[in-house]
Amino acid sequence: MKKTLAKVTLISSLLLGGLLASSVALAAEPLSQKVTTRGDVQFKAANDLKPVDPVDPEDEKPEPIDPTDPTKPPVVYPGGPLRLNHVPQLSFGINEIDAKGQVISALLETVIDSESKVETPRASFVEVADETGSLRGWEVTVQSDGIFKSAKGNIEGAITFNGAALRGLNGMETKPEAAPTATSSFSIGKDHLGVASVMKADTNKGYNKWQVHYGHSDQAVVDQDKVKRNNQVTLTVPEGQLVLADVEYVAAIQWSLVQGL
Repeated sequence: MKKTLAKVTLISSLLLGGLLASSVALAAEPLSQKVTTRGDVQFKAANDLKPVDPVDPEDEKPEPIDPTDPTKPPVVYPGGPLRLNHVPQLSFGINEIDAKGQVISALLETVIDSESKVETPRASFVEVADETGSLRGWEVTVQSDGIFKSAKGNIEGAITFNGAALRGLNGMETKPEAAPTATSSFSIGKDHLGVASVMKADTNKGYNKWQVHYGHSDQAVVDQDKVKRNNQVTLTVPEGQLVLADVEYVAAIQWSLVQGL
């Protein structure tokens, strides 16, 4: 009987020793696995043909604005993945006739905050959006024949844009390597009948949204009638023309946006 008990005790000890050894091995080298899967996504060019409101060109945290002037015919924007969100409607106001000819500064544009509906004066600006995903680049150009027409006769003039300042939107502020280039100064109209380049993005550049503005509302000049004007956008009316009082003269200005090849 004693021999039998001894054998049982010995066998139990061996089994327990084996279990302890296994536990030590498992603690030192835990089982583990790695399996790699994937997530995927694709994009296509934006296909919303509705026009998109531009954002405030002078606000540090730009919010959508309505640049429509209710006193003038609205600008029609085609929309699309590559689009012009805003080009300036230029008004040079009411001015005294000067037989020697004159250089007239543009009025500030009026923009309306989309939420608060507050009207704010702003300098003239152009806004482009490229959501094509093609990286083909693009160019904005502008031209005018410089003929300001009225029911009682026409006058000729040249419009000049100065002090172009480029601004990236939607995170593009920190990506100068993707920025388009803006022409710092150009004229259209009389003696400048060709197409003027406003802003151009080479291949692999210009995606997302970009603005170029001319002047700033904080730097506006005040005329004798206490009207704020932007002296970075001017109209030159040469001498030797018949200019009639109390007549509105209107010229056509054509803005074009073309994708790169």
